[in-house]
This record gives sequence, structure tokens and C-alpha cells, in this order.
Amino acid sequence: MKSTVRFLLAALCLFLVGCESTRHEVAASVKEKFTGPTYVRRVYAADLRSVFDVARSNAERLGFRITRSGVAQGVLDGVSRLTSDDRLRGSRQQTIKVRLVTAADGSTELAVLFTEIIEDDFDKGAGQGIETSLRDHPLYASFFAGFSSLPVR
Repeated sequence: MKSTVRFLLAALCLFLVGCESTRHEVAASVKEKFTGPTYVRRVYAADLRSVFDVARSNAERLGFRITRSGVAQGVLDGVSRLTSDDRLRGSRQQTIKVRLVTAADGSTELAVLFTEIIEDDFDKGAGQGIETSLRDHPLYASFFAGFSSLPVR
């Protein structure tokens, strides 16, 4: 009896402690369900066209194919190539969404969001992919590294 109680107590402690990164991911995922995905934002002391051109070249450098773009609209969307697992039972693809807005002082705010679309098993039905935003992903650092020529505000 004592060993059963000790085991249950130890299991409860492990369950409540958990992993900090897992708790952060769950909390961020729940928050995202209600508020929408969180874009990473930077403000540059440059005109809209200059920031747009750098964003477009950075997206293409990272391997994204541009699917929608417009300087006047401040929109740039793209998709990566489609990859699959070794048994060809699932696929994944990353997307980039860039939004640009000109501020009153002439600077440009850039907001970028990377997402990943995963379709695990084609037997469950084609087109049943799950889209998840990529938080704290190295793609953000790689994308913003190309903006070193523009002054940050």
C-alpha cells in the first residue's frame, strides 16, 4: 500500500513539474487560439519600397516562392518547397507572411510570420493539413539578418 501511494505521489509530482518549454508552448498555443498568431515586428527608418525589396529578396534567399505581393498593399506571401517523410506518408511546407505599414514619420513597420503546414497521413484524407505558427524559430533570425543595410528605428 505504501509503495502504491509513493508511486502515485511521485507520478503526480512529475506531472505537475513538467518541462518549462512544454508549458510555454501550451500556453502560447492556447493564447494563439483566441488572439491569432503573433507576428515578429521591426521598424526601419526607410521608405516602404526599400523595405519591401529587401523583404522580397530575403524571402527568396531563404527558399520561399512568392505567391502574393504588392508594394502598395504592403503584402508579401510565399511558400517553401513541399517536403515529405521517408515513406511518403506525410508532407510539410512552410509559409511566410510579411505585412508592411508606413508610419507618419516616414519609417516602415515590418511584421513577419512563419508558419508550418503539416499533413501527417494521406490515408486520413487529402488536404487535412494542420497549420501552426513557428514561434522562436531560426527562420526569423535568418530573415532579419538581410536587413543589416537598413537603419533600425
